[in-house]
Amino acid sequence: MGCTSSIPTSNVDNKMSSSKPADGSPRQSSHKNVRVKRLPRQETLELDAAVQNYIPLSTWSSPPTSKQTEKTFTNVLLLGESGVGKSTFINAFVNYLKFDTMELARNGQPITVMPVSFLLTVGNNFDERIVRFGDDDSNEIFDHPGQSVTQQCKSYVFTIGTRTKLRLIDTPGMGDTRGIDQDDLNMQKILSFINNLPHVNAICILLKPNESRLNAGFRSYFSRLIEFLGENVRNNIIFCFTNTRATFFTPGNTTVQLREMLANLRIKDIPFKKSNTFCFDSESFRYIVACQNRIDFEESQKQDYEESWAYSVKESMRLLTYICVDLQMNSRTEWKSINYARFQINQMIRPMLETIRNLFRNLILHEEKSSTKFIELSSIPIYYPSSICIKCKRTLKCCNDFWVYSDQTHIIWGKCPQCDCSRDSHIDVNYPLDYKSFDNTNSQYIDEIKMELHQLKEAIITFGNFISNTNQTVHLSSDPILTFLNRIISEENYICVEKQTEDLNSILKNKLDEFHAEYQQRSSKSESNRNSIDLEKIYKQIEKITQMETIRNQMNSIEQYNKTYMEQQEKVLC
Repeated sequence: MGCTSSIPTSNVDNKMSSSKPADGSPRQSSHKNVRVKRLPRQETLELDAAVQNYIPLSTWSSPPTSKQTEKTFTNVLLLGESGVGKSTFINAFVNYLKFDTMELARNGQPITVMPVSFLLTVGNNFDERIVRFGDDDSNEIFDHPGQSVTQQCKSYVFTIGTRTKLRLIDTPGMGDTRGIDQDDLNMQKILSFINNLPHVNAICILLKPNESRLNAGFRSYFSRLIEFLGENVRNNIIFCFTNTRATFFTPGNTTVQLREMLANLRIKDIPFKKSNTFCFDSESFRYIVACQNRIDFEESQKQDYEESWAYSVKESMRLLTYICVDLQMNSRTEWKSINYARFQINQMIRPMLETIRNLFRNLILHEEKSSTKFIELSSIPIYYPSSICIKCKRTLKCCNDFWVYSDQTHIIWGKCPQCDCSRDSHIDVNYPLDYKSFDNTNSQYIDEIKMELHQLKEAIITFGNFISNTNQTVHLSSDPILTFLNRIISEENYICVEKQTEDLNSILKNKLDEFHAEYQQRSSKSESNRNSIDLEKIYKQIEKITQMETIRNQMNSIEQYNKTYMEQQEKVLC
């Protein structure tokens, strides 16, 4: 979908509700005849002023227009179990901001941020009707019950007030019926996506009321996420309940399950109270969609939905005020957690090991050939999801008497159109590598190679021990560092077999084998003790390694790829 109707600035400014009536009287508890309180103009200015110091998009994305650079971004991450209704919530929320009343929405043109599809029973015979609304979206798949409808993280941006841009981030659901491996993959997608943001303003946990239990997968991944962001994120967590009309717009029995889950988390004192809890009823939005599909309802049903719409509008205004005015943003510089360190290390594995391999090449050229010609390793930025097929024969090229693989990337979404091999036969890459010959007659260059090689080897072993010690389930067979090291050793072995050479590539393979043995030996001697980890030392080591030129260039390519991917997954509602 292209440009969607915008949220009128004046409309939103007027609809921002204050926390209590202007006269200071207590808030009425009745949910009937709900009327939205108008926020005074001074408070809308406060909302704009509250976000003036946020980091603008121009600091981490492609340069926007001058008009966009004046906007500030409020980033809200939506999380929930599969089927809780995150996508429906986003659709409904945008319409609550646009239309004061359900009557206005029904007579106007509802905004469909993403396609809507649901089953509705109508008539005296309870005939089943599948209601669809909005353009098709390959990111939303409705045909597999229990699987997460949303396949990738996707963000939706629209303007609030005069200066604020609200970014709602839809995520794949947790507790996918495809199993824990799919949940792990979904979690990695979420972490990779938010790592592109300079800050997070709120983590919105979507729940259904009256749940008898919370999914074990949901508990696990909620815990992983907040441990990823660190303890400071506790005050940025909010809870939104969907379909609460049946529980009188309260969390219902889910309250008990939620309090129990929060009490058992490693990070304590996460607030769960009225101020950071919001109750909605998305059925009123479904009613609007059904009306667009010419489905008739009884008058009593219409009245129920009108009440739900009015209450949901009020809660939307309260939610927006809470996020934009009351909360302090959680900056990425504050994510000094064990899980965030692990995430950063995982991104560094390929750059570090490829650099080690190339340093070995250059050392061998000096030792075996007394050469002043060396190999420069460079990364090539790409702007689309790419992979390398591990089943197809790869092209070899010669660079300074070394045979190296040419990274021929495939653009793949399902079955590869380039080679017809399955998705499982491909390894995702953030950047391809290129190799060039260069001259260096500086007598100190070899000493620099040896020093850099020593630093990288020590860092890799330190990082490997850190990964092992922070996750008791990780063993050598599933160590991500060892997995990639095995891969590059296999590549060198294939080269030796294919070229039938006992020359430089064979020497390189032997050096990699020696490092492999050293890594395993020193990893097996490492004591597994999470409490003895010096996290500050790990972060200093990460910073030191990423300052190395070859590592930094590869990390820049990864960052550029991730930013481009995020931009491709973002829809701006103008």
